[in-house]
Amino acid sequence: MNRVKWMLFLGVMASGMASNSFAASSGTIHFYGAIVEEGCSFVNGGNKVTSNCERGANKLTQVHTIAPGASSAFSLPLSMGQVTTEHVNNNPHLAIMTVNYN
Repeated sequence: MNRVKWMLFLGVMASGMASNSFAASSGTIHFYGAIVEEGCSFVNGGNKVTSNCERGANKLTQVHTIAPGASSAFSLPLSMGQVTTEHVNNNPHLAIMTVNYN
């Protein structure tokens, strides 16, 4: 009798494992989020900031002059976002540039 119970137990376990591996290979997976494109690249030198932006087939380069000692803001090409600069401790050679993408 114990042998019959043991065989039934193994049979139930084996069928449970088989249905679990079948269930793992079927079903629907939902993805949430966004496709993210690459941001702009920036090159700065002296009091100029050059932005290179790409969206699809459109590639644009803009050069912006930053006034020493004054905070400034400008829009990125292709409506990609805004750039703001703020000088640190009134130092005309030290600024923080913040880029906010749309």
